[in-house]
Amino acid sequence: PAAVPALPGWDIAAALVPARQTSGDFYDFIPLPGDRLGLLVADVADKGTGAALYMALSRTLIRTYALAQPEAPAQALAQANERILQDTVSDQFVTVFYGVLDRASGQFTYCNAGHNPAFWWQNGASPVALGNTGIPLGMFPGMAWEARTVQLNADDLLVLYTDGVTEAQNEQQALYEEMRLQAVCQAGCAAPAGALLNAIIADVQAFAGAAPQADDITLMIVRRLPA
Repeated sequence: PAAVPALPGWDIAAALVPARQTSGDFYDFIPLPGDRLGLLVADVADKGTGAALYMALSRTLIRTYALAQPEAPAQALAQANERILQDTVSDQFVTVFYGVLDRASGQFTYCNAGHNPAFWWQNGASPVALGNTGIPLGMFPGMAWEARTVQLNADDLLVLYTDGVTEAQNEQQALYEEMRLQAVCQAGCAAPAGALLNAIIADVQAFAGAAPQADDITLMIVRRLPA
């Protein structure tokens, strides 16, 4: 996984806990011109070696087109989608949350391609879900994604994750679910990003107990620091 960049004015943490030796999840930080940073979390629908290869290709292509379209995440995903379809012969697909963060202004422009909603807290209020703006990549050619923009202010918190978090199961086969993730984030809203990240992973593992981890767990925490 990508090293977490030091971004002045921001506190960022990320982790990937694989369920197997090979992972179908990935995250990335993409340095972009104009003091911007691309934030990427994605999940290939399948498991095993094929998923890992599809993941590696998808990550490379999304990064390539993100760099080519630094101000246009929707176009970056559309171009990556076409290349993924050209370069693979499989029924796999990848859900993607990709956003471009303007470091100075706090403007965050994102696309959600069939992925879990990211959650955004403002001043510790109830979270806003940043939901789907299009379908997963790798399904159909000629698709378009909508880009949406939110304004991240001081002490705002953004949590990106894969379904390995919310669909983690315990021994009774109950699911962890979004409500529990939101509760842990709400309780740790003022904590540093790394501490909140560790608290979420620990809570997922405590919930699962002795049940085996069935899916990769990926998390990215982004907090804007007070000036």
